[in-house]
Amino acid sequence: MIWAKKTLRNGGGLERMHFEMKRTKKWLACLLAGCMTVASLGVMTVTAEEGEEQALTYEEKKAAYREQIKADDVTADDFLIGCWTPVYSTDIHSYEYQLDQMADLGINLNLHALGSWNIQDAEFWDYVEAEYGKRNMNYLMWGQWNEYIRDKAVQYAAGKEHCIGYYLGDEPSGDLIPPVGDEVRAYAAADPERFPYVNLLPSYAGEERLGGTYREHVENFVKAAGAENIEYLSHDYYAFRSGGVTTAIYVDVEILRSVAYENGKLKTHAFPQSTAWSGMRMPTADELRWNVYLYLAYGFKALSWFTLVCPGNSDTEGEGFYDGIIYRDGTIRDPELYEAFKELNWEVRGMSSILMNLDAAHAYHVKANVDGVEKLPEDFFLQPANRNDFIISVMEPKEGEDQYIMIFNKNSRREVDGSFTVDSASGVKWVEYFDPNIGEYIPVKFEDGKLNDDYLPGEGKLYRLRYDNPPSETEETEETTEPTETTAEVPTESATNATTEATGTAPETNGKPSADGGCSSVVGFGATMVSAIAAAVVVYRKKEE
Repeated sequence: MIWAKKTLRNGGGLERMHFEMKRTKKWLACLLAGCMTVASLGVMTVTAEEGEEQALTYEEKKAAYREQIKADDVTADDFLIGCWTPVYSTDIHSYEYQLDQMADLGINLNLHALGSWNIQDAEFWDYVEAEYGKRNMNYLMWGQWNEYIRDKAVQYAAGKEHCIGYYLGDEPSGDLIPPVGDEVRAYAAADPERFPYVNLLPSYAGEERLGGTYREHVENFVKAAGAENIEYLSHDYYAFRSGGVTTAIYVDVEILRSVAYENGKLKTHAFPQSTAWSGMRMPTADELRWNVYLYLAYGFKALSWFTLVCPGNSDTEGEGFYDGIIYRDGTIRDPELYEAFKELNWEVRGMSSILMNLDAAHAYHVKANVDGVEKLPEDFFLQPANRNDFIISVMEPKEGEDQYIMIFNKNSRREVDGSFTVDSASGVKWVEYFDPNIGEYIPVKFEDGKLNDDYLPGEGKLYRLRYDNPPSETEETEETTEPTETTAEVPTESATNATTEATGTAPETNGKPSADGGCSSVVGFGATMVSAIAAAVVVYRKKEE
């Protein structure tokens, strides 16, 4: 069955059923991923002489967490990372090869399945479903603004689990907003299980083309389509110009955020820039990070890179596209940028379970150097203690009581130190950073009422605010147990996690369910089970000798 936001219209029971089914599948997948990853890497070994367990290194935790993410089912309820121009000529590499490449890069959505720009036929879409299903990726069905295409699209999409929506068009001008809105409504009525998708213009298209101000353009689309029929309020804005970086992007993103928030907290989608064409240059790895975390700081829930493959047949035709993450002949011109692109995608997906539960109520700029953005209020509980420029975002949870903020370094060229004074009246006693590479909360330096941390160029960090007493050093002493020849010790914490999983209750942190739904504990349990089995084998072999 296809699950999407439209289940809300069918009642809370169905949504809850979806949540429970997905959580159960996720825990099972995580257990398998934990066991397989730990076993294959040999990250927890037992020596015959000492019977001691070795802790996982950071890189081993990272590898295990990535396998966990890969094993989990991807739906419209997850953070989606897509791309425009996803493929190059199959005379160079097959579709299957290129899909493997996308999956390895962390891409889990295609707006144009296999690069298709028309309705094709039933056989084509059966092939698409099979290939995307093998790689745990989603795609949109081709759709257009006429009844014939709509009927065909709905027919071809029926029963396809990995087809989550319909691509209806890109950048409609102001005069086309009413008919586009009608089509959105028509598709939503024809197939309530999938969402119709439309991408809007940026503000620099101009008021004549927009049909008014940018806010009016976005609001007009929401009114025409109906907020209840919009899964993602989407736009594009390309900031990396030949002459520098335009900061006006902040204004467009703020308008998308506020309109979405005011209309039922709609999810938002955008196109970070990853290609070069006439008047637009190729971004650096730091600028890729800046572009992505800018959107995350504003609460966006999906991103599609523009583009993965350099479009066109030559550097001089059309809009003059001349570079990309992958060049049009399938070559990777900048391997370091390619790897940075890949790591960034997986980093974002590592935050999916938390980001999808948070809405950006505010994105406050420490230095409001452009009009149309929110300036950090003087009475806000957290204030910068140095001159560096940040966005401090207030993240509201959809479920649960944990409070979050995101701090985003607006400098795309320089690593900066962040120091922030926290008002004692706020009740915040300590702060945890969610590390998206390993899926764990890490306490950050918090002394004398100040939060101190370092930020890479363009980096954002998601923090959970803690109002309980921080763990003392005396509580962090490690227990040691003398090994015996006949037993393989299973730590109490892992055993507790195992019991918790068996009862179907998510592990708790700070009195609340853990952000990853318990997966990190399941992976830990899997690792412990592998360790215990290994220890038993060692003991048995010693007895045989």
